[in-house]
Amino acid sequence: MERLTTPSLQSWGKNIPGIKKEGMNEEVMIHCGWGRLAFGQTFEDHDKLIQLFLQEESGQRDLAIYVQNHHVLLAKAPDLLFVDPSLTLRLWLYKYRMPKRRHGGFHIRMINQKDVQRVNEIYRKCRLVEANPDIMIQNQFTPIFNYFVAECSEDGEIIGTITGIDHKAAFNDPENGASFWALAVDPERRTRGVGRALVRAVAEYYLTRGRSYLDLSVLYDNKKAIALYKALGFEQIPVYSIKRKNHINEVFYTGGPQP
Repeated sequence: MERLTTPSLQSWGKNIPGIKKEGMNEEVMIHCGWGRLAFGQTFEDHDKLIQLFLQEESGQRDLAIYVQNHHVLLAKAPDLLFVDPSLTLRLWLYKYRMPKRRHGGFHIRMINQKDVQRVNEIYRKCRLVEANPDIMIQNQFTPIFNYFVAECSEDGEIIGTITGIDHKAAFNDPENGASFWALAVDPERRTRGVGRALVRAVAEYYLTRGRSYLDLSVLYDNKKAIALYKALGFEQIPVYSIKRKNHINEVFYTGGPQP
């Protein structure tokens, strides 16, 4: 297992999120199935990020996170891009504590090919962008992605899902991080503790692989989810997500549903 690094007040000032550092791969954007995820700290040229957003496929939701000087990027393309109204939270994995008890009635495992249709059904119910099934399966066989599902012990139905991304594998992250995306629990099968268990599964997975932190992005007004994450030890950090102005994201850059 790789050595787990821990932050300090002194090192935090030298490791500002979004600042390009030596050793990382350049201009990294990965396809998550529902869209592409750009690691902004791997881009020194904002124009290249803009060009990538211009190539966004219809029905997809691309985003960039950890962008250096994101306000400058927005100033260059104000009609194309916007800052997503979400918070970025981080769990320093050296602080993570295993639960004394775990909820029953389901178990967590890695996704397999027969689960993909059900995962997309859950995405649809939760109003998330559905993912390309072929890309999901291809991703699962790479070191970058780890798709987890919660399976009901009684009937074998998939009732929740989460996607982990290893930053070290994605772009040789000098900060040795990871993140998770697309946490979704079937609203018709809300077995107690499923969301919490999925987050713990990802945290424990990357902890055993020596990663230093786990990040997530959550809408600012999702109070229930934010409360859950903070209860697990996540803290807000000054990192923002950039998205393209399109019909999928319209509600987020126009001030919400109009009366």
